[in-house]
Formats: sequence, structure tokens, C-alpha cells
Amino acid sequence: MTSLKKEFPLITSYTYLNTPFTGVLSSSVQSKIRVLEDDYRLRGSLFTDENENSLVEQTKTIISEIYNAKIDEIGILNNFSTGLNLILNDLPEKSKVLLLAQDYSSVNMPVKSRKFEVHEVDIDLNICEELRQNFLKLKPDFFIFSITQFISGFQLDLEFLKHLKQDFPDTSFIVDATQYCGTEAFDFEDSPFDVFGTSGYKWLNAGLGNAFFLMKSSFVEKYHFTSIGSNSLQEKPSGHPRPTGFLEPGHYDILAVARLKFALEFHYKTIGLKYIEPKIKELSKRAKSEFLKLNLLDKNVIEEDSIQNIFSLRGEEHHIDLLKERGILSAFRGGRIRVGFQYFNTEDDLQNLLDAIQEF
Repeated sequence: MTSLKKEFPLITSYTYLNTPFTGVLSSSVQSKIRVLEDDYRLRGSLFTDENENSLVEQTKTIISEIYNAKIDEIGILNNFSTGLNLILNDLPEKSKVLLLAQDYSSVNMPVKSRKFEVHEVDIDLNICEELRQNFLKLKPDFFIFSITQFISGFQLDLEFLKHLKQDFPDTSFIVDATQYCGTEAFDFEDSPFDVFGTSGYKWLNAGLGNAFFLMKSSFVEKYHFTSIGSNSLQEKPSGHPRPTGFLEPGHYDILAVARLKFALEFHYKTIGLKYIEPKIKELSKRAKSEFLKLNLLDKNVIEEDSIQNIFSLRGEEHHIDLLKERGILSAFRGGRIRVGFQYFNTEDDLQNLLDAIQEF
């Protein structure tokens, strides 16, 4: 088994519960990137000519294999927010769009800034029924949301979403998976999502500056996406646009793409979901049980038996500094203390947090 302390030296110095804010680059990924950085520095255009196409193709191939998506359904870019905006730019004005009221600002703000007919559903214990009622009443053109909520950690049930999509096939589901992707197995072809996008810097530990989108061909063919550049074409400087080429109009950041490639290999092949998924779920289940005992969770949002690995705990902003003094890294979001459990976290990390909180 790979030594996680060698791969993530930070966890020897801190109790790192801040993956929902930013993941940590592994030593294995960083060492490979250093080799490419030196090669780029020493060879310039020779490096670009040799590596740009091959690294992008290899990265898309890995994404295709991991998430069961066709190559021409994949777009690689710098972050989720850019991709979402490029998609929204060409959706019909006055479209009915359903949002979750407490969702991530980079999901809701771009929608609200355009000329859509926007409706919102509150996140509470009745959310599934409220969503179904809103679908029946509004028949939205688009449902745009995060699978996992960035503050509360609430995660919409995929089986419920599948049934909802089956009942309302004309509604396009556009999903932000940045707080979800990498925590459990995911099959895009078998999913209810028309668009699945994620930045790589959180649970995939791929560093900043990379993201990817998966888009069903039926969705791409339905709309006329106008963003374009030479890199959008099948062959430069002329040729037919690629289906997801509107997400990739200009040069790739080759090193950022390489980080994504190496991080995906490390996450899914070196460590593997057979270790990652049960480790996250088992530790998170125990953490949730302890948090409930201490009355730290908002029970108006979170059910006792729901699955999640991000938690929003009762506390004050100055408690973040107190936790930091104890070597525990977390974040203050939505007026609460947010923590998240990654596969490199341990029972000791949870106990350190519980001990510190009980001293507040």
C-alpha cells in the first residue's frame, strides 16, 4: 500500500479537514510535473509540439475509461465556472431554470445574471418531494445544481435523480460535481445527467487550473454553441468543430492538464476506489454519529441516515483560528465550521477535532 504520509506530507503536520476548500497535490504527481516543467523550460516549443496533443488525448482517454464517457463527450478547460458560463451563453433566453436556493454561488449567479425564468427550491428534509412538485408545476427546461452541497454536505440521491429524469426526460440536468467527483464510483452513461462538470482541485487532488465536462451528445446536438477558436476544430487551422470544442477555444495549459492526468491515475489506479470509497464512507459515518451526539449538525437539512463526507458544524468564526492553533485546518462557510473527510484522514483526525470542539 502506498504511504499516504509520504504522498501527502501535510497530514503529518496538520489534521487536514479542508479538502472541500482545496485538495492536496500528492508527491507522486508533483514529481512528475517537475520533470515536465524542466522539460518545458529547457525546450520551449519542442516540448509543446511533442506533448500538447498527446497529453490532452491521454487525459481524455483516462476520463473516458474512469467515468464511462465517449471521447467526443469530454471537454477539458481551466475550471468549472468557465465551462458553465460557456454553456449558459447559448441556452435559449426565457428558458425555465430550476435551482437550489442555497447552492454554490458560482452555480446560481451565472444563471441569475442571464435572461432566464429562474425558480428556486429550498434545501430541507422535504427536498425530494419539493423538487418533484416543482417539476410537475413548472416543467423546467433545465435543472442546474451541485450534487453535493458546498456548505452542508447534503448530497442528492442519484437513484432519486434517475427516477426524476425518467419522469421528466425533456428537462436537461446540468450538474456541478466539484464536491462529489472522486469520492465514489460514477458512470456517466448510466447517469441522469446531460452535463457533468467538475474542477480538479478538490477531491481529485489535481491542483488548480484544470477541469473537465462530460456532455451527452443529445444535449450538444440540441443547442447551437457559438464559442469557438482554432483549438475548437478537429484539425487546425481549419476543419469541422468538435462537439465539445466550444469549451476549448484556445490553447490548453499543458502542465495543468498533465496534473489532472497524473492525479486521475494516482487516484483511481495507484490508490483505487476499492480503498477510497469505503474509507471515506466509514470515517464519515462515524463522524456524523459523533456530530449528532454533540448537536453540531443542522437537522433541518441533514437526515441522520443520509450519506455525506462534508459537514457543517455549529460554531463561530473565531473557532477556525482556535482549531488552526490545534493544527486542525477547516473553513468557515455559511456561518458554520465546515470540515470534510478525504481518504487520507484517520480516526485520530476525527478524535482531534472532537476533542478541540468540546473545549470551545
